[in-house]
Amino acid sequence: MLALVLPVVALNMPSGIAAAQSRDASFEREVVPLLLKSCLGCHNSADKKGGFDLSTAKGAFEAGEDGVRIIASKPAESLLLERLVDGSMPPEGKQPRPTARQIKSIREWIAGGARWPKNRVLSRYEISTDSWAGRDWWSLQPLRMQPPPAVQNMNWVHNPIDQFILAGLEAKALQPSQPVDRRQFLRRTSFDLLGLPPSPEAVEHFEQETAPDAADRMVEQLLASPHYGERWGRHWLDVIGFTESDGFEHDKFRPHAWRYRDYVIDSFNADLPYRQFVRQQIAGDVQADATQQSIVASGFLVASEWDEVQHVGSSKSEMRRAHEEQIAELVGTVTGTFLGLTVNCCRCHDHKFDPLPQTDYYRVKAVFDGVDHSQGRTVGNRSILSTTETAAVEKRKSPLLKQQATLQDQLAMLQQKLPSDATPQQVKESLTKGRHGSALNARQTQASTASKSSYHKPPLTVECWALADRKDQFNVFVANNLKQSGEHWELYSYTGEGDYSVYMPGYQPATIRSGAVITDGKWHYLAMQFDGQKVLLYVDGKKVKEQAVKRMKPPGALGTLDFGGYLADKIGCAGAVDEVRISATIRPITLPAPGPFAVDKETIGLWRFDKLQNGRFADLISRQGSVEAGTIIARQEKVQKELAVLKKELSALAPPLGYIGYRRQPQPTHVLLRGDIGAEGPQVSPGGVSALATFPGDLQLTFDAPEAERRLKFADWVTDRANPLTARVIVNRIWQFHFGNGLVKTASDFGFNGGKPTHPRLLDWLANELIRSGWSLKHIHRLIISSATYRQSTLLNKRAAAIDADNQLLWRFSPRRLDAEVIRDTMLDISGALDRKMRGPSFQPFTVTVFNTHFYHLFDSPKPEFNRRTVYRANVITGRDPLLDCFDCPSPSVATPQRRTTITPTQALALMNNSFVLRQSRLFA
Repeated sequence: MLALVLPVVALNMPSGIAAAQSRDASFEREVVPLLLKSCLGCHNSADKKGGFDLSTAKGAFEAGEDGVRIIASKPAESLLLERLVDGSMPPEGKQPRPTARQIKSIREWIAGGARWPKNRVLSRYEISTDSWAGRDWWSLQPLRMQPPPAVQNMNWVHNPIDQFILAGLEAKALQPSQPVDRRQFLRRTSFDLLGLPPSPEAVEHFEQETAPDAADRMVEQLLASPHYGERWGRHWLDVIGFTESDGFEHDKFRPHAWRYRDYVIDSFNADLPYRQFVRQQIAGDVQADATQQSIVASGFLVASEWDEVQHVGSSKSEMRRAHEEQIAELVGTVTGTFLGLTVNCCRCHDHKFDPLPQTDYYRVKAVFDGVDHSQGRTVGNRSILSTTETAAVEKRKSPLLKQQATLQDQLAMLQQKLPSDATPQQVKESLTKGRHGSALNARQTQASTASKSSYHKPPLTVECWALADRKDQFNVFVANNLKQSGEHWELYSYTGEGDYSVYMPGYQPATIRSGAVITDGKWHYLAMQFDGQKVLLYVDGKKVKEQAVKRMKPPGALGTLDFGGYLADKIGCAGAVDEVRISATIRPITLPAPGPFAVDKETIGLWRFDKLQNGRFADLISRQGSVEAGTIIARQEKVQKELAVLKKELSALAPPLGYIGYRRQPQPTHVLLRGDIGAEGPQVSPGGVSALATFPGDLQLTFDAPEAERRLKFADWVTDRANPLTARVIVNRIWQFHFGNGLVKTASDFGFNGGKPTHPRLLDWLANELIRSGWSLKHIHRLIISSATYRQSTLLNKRAAAIDADNQLLWRFSPRRLDAEVIRDTMLDISGALDRKMRGPSFQPFTVTVFNTHFYHLFDSPKPEFNRRTVYRANVITGRDPLLDCFDCPSPSVATPQRRTTITPTQALALMNNSFVLRQSRLFA
């Protein structure tokens, strides 16, 4: 019996499995598209309108507020079918209404048992609808090899581009326009590639050329011109929103930001493979073979405006908020520029129109979370030397720095031997009657000179004649260096008691009081001996105090030697100071002879305050012999010259700076619910976007991956040949800048809101050509310019215009107004005033006033340095040029993938009245 049953079971199993598979296929083919397009927009796990979710079997089959949505085998009792049939769902205008066939299919599916495959979860991102893009959206699909289509009029075709264009025209029974003549073709190409007009000689020569390859050779000459990089570099700077000032409240100028601009220009001129161009900007500073060029390229990450006020504020929450805003800007720039996706739109929630969940934003954010414009209050400018170059420079600097230190020590020693004249705070009433002649009138002023290390180096003796008549204040007679320095000392009378005291805050005890009262209105001879271990105080030749001391503070920077007060704290003296002598020895103290202090070989400073010479009190150690002083001065001058030479050599080794920002290991990155920094969700690891059909952005990185590795892996993912967006986006940009509109109209948005390409097969063909050529942008230029499509005239064809008013089929070359920079550069070129100097710091046709913020005051100068090409004008946010603005030059405060183009009366007025235009007109005339 068993032998009979087993064959029957064996025969029946495949048919049962096949039936289940057939039902699953029917579910996927008939039911899923209906649910996705008509229901899931409002009834999903994240947005449960009416309290139910149609993305899972559990949600679809459970009871809700109005009943059970789907009851297996009972279509008449299923609320879902009822709502679809009576037209109440989906609401009008919200989602597409189901067709009769779709309703029939879902009825049959329910009647057949409503099989829902196990673990099947529906996502609104699965397919595209009339309201959003799914993962099947055209731009997210792999690049396909597109053979040029067959066309009837092959005589018009110059290269495959023309076949794609002509196929579209022939499908509408349209013909392309006639080609332009040579003069117009040369002007169009020159303005497009260089942003400058051809010279009359070049036009004449090209018109007379008869060789069949004349046009190709002309294009090669233009592509080889250094002005090509200037023209197309300007396009790129528009796309990323490059600025040379911070914007926001302060709008500080960035003096080294120009290096990134020069990098872009040089890269275009060198035809740097676009893949490498992208990689360097994302991670050029951390790649294994980093160079100055690639380090400067990473300035892309901090090329846009920056809110310094919030980033360096005292509030941690505001600093966090400012960082989130900065990274949101960066994520938007990176993904828009290279991928043509608006990932920053899913910062607070899943993208409303594209298959980008909120986690995608935070995965990309985690890649760049370690990028910042500043490190504390140190802002953006850093060395652009590579690690190898830095080591080589340090090796060269080391002996020079040692030599410099030796010479500085020699200079300091020589300086100790030269006099230090003292300068009074005010000359008027600076003298009063002294013990011998005149004295410093400390009631009215104080005097000071630069301190020397010898003034506080033991063994030391300080002597002075002083007079004070008030006990109710401190009377400072002599004070050396600042109090925060371990070398400070001062001779003074203590307030209240009026006794002679010494203050040495670098030692313990700091205050040494003698008990000998000196504030009696009489002249007293005061002295201090200091051998490093103890201090001895003398009044009128008698020892009044001996105190052992212990060093407590390290030395500090040299300050000043003050007489008649301590200037740093504005402490004076109610009296006078007659003589001060400092000796580099422990000089025996007795009541001195009636005459003034004398200079001997131990004297390192002597000031008598008898008279002013050239507004100063002479340091009399210069009297020790003019021959010796002259020798010292000569040696000092020689050392100073040697130091100047060294300084120049060291200056030449100073690393070049660029505005490239700072990098740090980022903190954990969490999804912020609703974008709120106070509502952290799950932690995410660095990654790319998940929407690409065959190349999802899983970078295989851990939460705590090193900052450098994050950007390197992301750069690899962006530039991988399998990523279909990178090549599509850049060839579309090139097409746009040649024709005025891209094959995709929104150059930085290839999502649902960007629409679909007018010629999708041509777009893929160009993208494949870019990759095949080694990512050469010049190759794409050659293809476009050599096409018959590009060489069409701008003449209007009424029949074609009636069929295709926007010229999307390219039945003619759409006329365009010149860009603002091209207008200015052309005027300079025609007038003969154009300065063709390349690279280097930007010219600044403005002065700057700093009053909390930076105010840029424009001026119009005829000087040659202001006649460089406009791309070299400092691209600041608030110092805009009204002539350029009039012709729609964009503000660098925002990325501008496509400029608006206007024709207005103010443009005509500007060309008639602007001072720059009038000056160039006079030069041309």
